[in-house]
Amino acid sequence: MDHTLVLASVVLLGLIAGVFFIAKKLGSLRDPLQVWDALNNVGLLPIRMRGWIFSTVAGFANPYSRSINFRITELRKGKACGVMKETKNISNPFRCVHAAALVTFGETVGGLAVFTLLGKKDRAILTNIHAEYIKVSRGLLTASSVVSPINDRDITKLVNEVLIKNAAFETVVKLTLTWKVDLKVK
Repeated sequence: MDHTLVLASVVLLGLIAGVFFIAKKLGSLRDPLQVWDALNNVGLLPIRMRGWIFSTVAGFANPYSRSINFRITELRKGKACGVMKETKNISNPFRCVHAAALVTFGETVGGLAVFTLLGKKDRAILTNIHAEYIKVSRGLLTASSVVSPINDRDITKLVNEVLIKNAAFETVVKLTLTWKVDLKVK
């Protein structure tokens, strides 16, 4: 076997192991925006790899989200966007994306939008999901959620909306997420 191929394989495996080690460590952080910004400040990483690493990190923080193949494409204070491609693993017998995969995708994107607004000691837990399936979901899907800044530190409930659109920019699913929040006084 060619020594160059062996060396390249060892380096590649080392990089993959390093990425998973970093992802596991970063997955324990409570501030997704801090992780997103840290990855985007690493100039050596290709942009597409940053989204993959962040999505892997999100998968460690929320293991069930690993059951779908998604990528976060944008994350800022109060806003999250992501993409998910229809695959055989998330399809139902009717050759479209399964409802549970759509809810998982929307809950992940909506949750990230909410968590970007929380402080280090604040907490939020999802208490209700309302899903309105508007059209059959196929192909590449995009989810987005925007949450207004939290001005009232006495609130105990937060509601946000997630829209999932197809490649033709038609809304296919609308999710309404209700969160119980525990905001600590600053």
